[in-house]
Amino acid sequence: MNNASQLAKKFFKLWTDTCAKRRRILLRDFSNSRLFTVHVLTDEDSVIRHIANAMKLQCYDNYYCLDAVLFDEHDVVRASPQSTTACVRRVRVAFEHENDFNSGLFQEVCHLLITDCDLRVLVSYPENPEDLKYQLDFLHKVIKGTGRSQSISETSSFLFIVDTLGKTTLKKWQAFVYRSAAWKKLAA
Repeated sequence: MNNASQLAKKFFKLWTDTCAKRRRILLRDFSNSRLFTVHVLTDEDSVIRHIANAMKLQCYDNYYCLDAVLFDEHDVVRASPQSTTACVRRVRVAFEHENDFNSGLFQEVCHLLITDCDLRVLVSYPENPEDLKYQLDFLHKVIKGTGRSQSISETSSFLFIVDTLGKTTLKKWQAFVYRSAAWKKLAA
């Protein structure tokens, strides 16, 4: 198993564990997309920050057009010692979160595909199995049509995580890794 494949499995395990620990607060606010997203991405106790800490990585949310990036501290370059402007030279994990399964996934996949990183992660919440099947097929075609598709397949560097019950329980997670022939389902 290669490092990226291990990274995808590790991220998925940390995602499910962290969401389980924060389930009460996530469920409380899941119908409020803005507040729910804050819990996932931007508050000090966010899901993505917990994952970054567990992976011993740093986290920037809202990094250029990406919802979040995880990186090693030594991979940051600043314009000057006093500057708040920073460049992450090596993104370990590029992360996109989409509440609206049937409208925003294409754009999120495009953000991830133009990002040079070790692992691309997309999380969303399908309303039903038919929507999930449609999007898996459609997004597979989008990725397959890129010049990076073979490399993404070989390195297991695109992870798609879904709550298969559409945010109603936040405990029935599935994960898929892009492969050239078809998405490969990861074991929970």
